[in-house]
Amino acid sequence: MATGSGESKTRSKKLFYIRDSVVEVEEDFNHEFKGHRNLAVEELPSWCYQPGSERRSRRAISRALNAFLNTGKGGTVYLGITDDGRVKGIRLTQYQKDHVVTGMVDLMGRYNPPVARHRWKIKFVPVVTLREEIEAGKGADVREGLDEATRQRPHLLRTPDYCWCDKDALAQFNMGFVAPDYVVEITVLPFDVSNPGDEAAHPGGVVLYPIHEDEEGHAYFRRQACIYAYTMQEIKELTVQQVREHYQPTVDSLRKRLYALRSQSLQQKCPSPNQMSK
Repeated sequence: MATGSGESKTRSKKLFYIRDSVVEVEEDFNHEFKGHRNLAVEELPSWCYQPGSERRSRRAISRALNAFLNTGKGGTVYLGITDDGRVKGIRLTQYQKDHVVTGMVDLMGRYNPPVARHRWKIKFVPVVTLREEIEAGKGADVREGLDEATRQRPHLLRTPDYCWCDKDALAQFNMGFVAPDYVVEITVLPFDVSNPGDEAAHPGGVVLYPIHEDEEGHAYFRRQACIYAYTMQEIKELTVQQVREHYQPTVDSLRKRLYALRSQSLQQKCPSPNQMSK
């Protein structure tokens, strides 16, 4: 939740970010900051690839989303906040906001297995300089009468090239219409075994949630504020560990019970000195 400076999260009735402010949270197990909106790896511009290698100066947002899914605890990626936690925002028209949502649906559908729509949500939170901008209606598209038919046009996905919505935004900017800035909050919800839509394996009562491969066939996991790619062997070891942790309390209880039964049996077979004297 984003609030204005000096207002608590619980008391604020309006959700917004103050430009150039530093957010209260840091990048950790459940929070990731990104200064761009390149969701899939194909959307990364060519200049971010280092010559002669596969290394990139920019990472697709998909890696963080995949890690939040596979860790099972969920998390939020904030687009428009830099690595140091400073709010910059991303300028978006309504058509471009539609593009981001469409891109998310496409990306989650490319995961293996695909990610159900109820597992994630997206929110566009306005970025303002002064609180008065909120009262003035900042946060809505600056143009009146958006064409609903135009909003249904297919967007150009999986490429760094400009989509029609980006070209439209540029044309509007050249005409003096400046789109609002937003922090885009993409939240992956924790895996919920009680939700009928969250299908999981239950071998012997152990809940094993699905591990998703991203659009490149990689499986990432979150460790504190870092993201790591796991091999199939590491995923296997993780699964074995989850099963072991699930059954360990039962194993410990059975061992205690077995020890007690053995002690009782030995006492019955070996009478005490008092019993022998009789």
